[in-house]
Amino acid sequence: MWFTRYIVFSLVVVLTLLFIALAAENPHFYWGVAIFGLLSTLGTWDILQSKHSVLRNYPIAAHLRFVFEGLRPELRQYFFESNLSGAPFNREQRSLVYQRAKNTEDKLPFGTELDIYSREYAWLNHSASPAPLIAPSSRVKLVTRRISMP
Repeated sequence: MWFTRYIVFSLVVVLTLLFIALAAENPHFYWGVAIFGLLSTLGTWDILQSKHSVLRNYPIAAHLRFVFEGLRPELRQYFFESNLSGAPFNREQRSLVYQRAKNTEDKLPFGTELDIYSREYAWLNHSASPAPLIAPSSRVKLVTRRISMP
């Protein structure tokens, strides 16, 4: 239903008209005309623009989404989960998909947030001074046989 998408915009336009009517009687209501008039203008601009579909579909309310997205890292830092503990996709994977969809740089340099010292990771380290081979019998010899096909 289209009305649910535009409910905030509709409410702002109604409040703008209400404050215009009230300001005709009492000049103290011009502050409401200014605030809600600017919000109505912003909502109209959101509907007419074609760059962001979220702004076009949810005028004015989508700006709250962008504000909360900006506050998200600070809130998560102290209260919520890390970048790697989301399900089914963590925030790092989701951000990578968003960046690739917008054709922006999707490389993150300098390190990782993954716990590379956990049991699921394994690696071999080289040695600057390797130890001599003590028991040559510890080597395994692989024998291959040729199988002839009829």
